Amino acid sequence: MLTTMAATFTFLPQAQAATTSTPENVGAGAAIAALTADDAAIAAPIPADFAADFGYTPDVEAGLLVNPKGDCSSPIPLPAEFDTACKAHDLGYDLLRYAGSRGEPLGPWARQAVDAALARRMHDSCSGRADRTDRAGCEAMATVANIAVDLNSARQDYGVPVVEKFFGTEISGTDPTTMVPLFAIVGGGIVGLLVMLRLIITTLRRYRESVA
Repeated sequence: MLTTMAATFTFLPQAQAATTSTPENVGAGAAIAALTADDAAIAAPIPADFAADFGYTPDVEAGLLVNPKGDCSSPIPLPAEFDTACKAHDLGYDLLRYAGSRGEPLGPWARQAVDAALARRMHDSCSGRADRTDRAGCEAMATVANIAVDLNSARQDYGVPVVEKFFGTEISGTDPTTMVPLFAIVGGGIVGLLVMLRLIITTLRRYRESVA
């Protein structure tokens, strides 16, 4: 069911995504294309004046080019395995902002690619968990996080991200008031999911102990 939900939220808004009539920033576009391709992420050609504008130089972490100051901005804690994927996502969003600041915003394809790479990498990071139950919980959190990110991007028509704060947590949107129902829905779903996963994990552990 979660996979179906993710597919619905990921692909449905794309048909409604905004289009750009202005020329796209070539440097930022090339960087995002490489950043979202796992086999070329380290070699992403970051624009020469990017560091001066954003106050940091992208660094390599676990085989990905990332924003070393980035993190998983979320109202709830996410698995530690997602950290590198989130930092790469932050770099991608800064590249979108870089292009926008020069009057050459990238089309919807760019933000969709950055979000899709985040989802893929979060799910991939869960494979390191040996316990099947723990891995399933990690996968579920990746799916829920992907839904929240994609809902917010769709709300902005996959345009240039704008930093907002919601209960002290940075999010990328345009109007903080519109994020309240979004996080209420997604947050409520996350809480329910965590409770359900906790019950499943507890039941499985008790079963294992009873047959041991």
